[in-house]
Amino acid sequence: MKHFFLILLLALPLLAHADPDGEWRAIIALDAGPGKKPSSQDEAQLLARTHFAKHRVLIEQFLAKYPADPRAFDARLRLAAILAASGKMDGVQGQVDDAMRILAELEKSPGAPAAKRADAGFRRVSLFLQGMVGREAGMRGPIVDSARNFVAKYPDDRRGARLLAEVATVCDSDPSLKRILLEDARALSKDEALNRRIADDLGRIALLDKPLDLKFATLDGGTFDTAALRGNVIVIVFWAADSPPSFLWMQAFRRAVDKLPKTGLQIATVSLDTDRSVLVRRMKEFQIADWPTGFDGKGWDGPVIRRLGINSLPTVFVLDKSGRLRVLNARDNYDLWVRRLLRE
Repeated sequence: MKHFFLILLLALPLLAHADPDGEWRAIIALDAGPGKKPSSQDEAQLLARTHFAKHRVLIEQFLAKYPADPRAFDARLRLAAILAASGKMDGVQGQVDDAMRILAELEKSPGAPAAKRADAGFRRVSLFLQGMVGREAGMRGPIVDSARNFVAKYPDDRRGARLLAEVATVCDSDPSLKRILLEDARALSKDEALNRRIADDLGRIALLDKPLDLKFATLDGGTFDTAALRGNVIVIVFWAADSPPSFLWMQAFRRAVDKLPKTGLQIATVSLDTDRSVLVRRMKEFQIADWPTGFDGKGWDGPVIRRLGINSLPTVFVLDKSGRLRVLNARDNYDLWVRRLLRE
């Protein structure tokens, strides 16, 4: 409760501005952030809440006093962003829903330029996708539809290609749909980096259901060769010890491996680290030092990585007993794939 009153106290001095230009400058000035470096996580959250409150007070005051101002559209865009951010931080879904409603209304504004309506539409789709994190598998249809609808409404918007490519990442279990989305993205993209990413993704799709002959030197001086392991189900994890998403995932994977059948299963990893000592230390910590691990110190530019089109971490390949690559990325369902392929 005392935090609530502190937020109001800090927000109140910002209420008095004599004209719309002055009030708008005060709103823009808040883009610089809270202006103080927090000393703890609790203080960081309090500063964020206070900053959101200041921003929201000024915007709502501006909209109430100057509803016909040309900047009202941008003010409502900002309000939606604040509601979404504060709602997600505090777990208040109602604020996120309000943000979605505002964005949907802005997108339908008949007098607004197409570019501004596209901004509202893109933010609405992005917010929807953020809300689907962890539920991508069950919501793949609506996720794909949201991206396609954006592209259909705003065919000249450069963000459409990136949106399609991003949505394609949730379609690893449907390679034909993934390919269509990527090809549509490639047709729209004028961004060289995005085109390289799309080429990587399409290259991985071309490997699917074909024998994957992969051979590399391992940290312990040995050689890992998929051809020599035919008859086993093979899991190959592409990761990096200096990547937080990677090592957090690897921690959970290491625990899960203990529950998987041991007979007929081979596990190897390929590291995208550039510092060998960091990798070795993390492998000892996770108790996976005995897993065959490829390391060349070249990170994303390593020949194995470039050949296989790896562009996100972790990526998990699973090969069946005949050596065929059966799944583009089993990061979230490796257990199902391993058990299924062991039964084949």
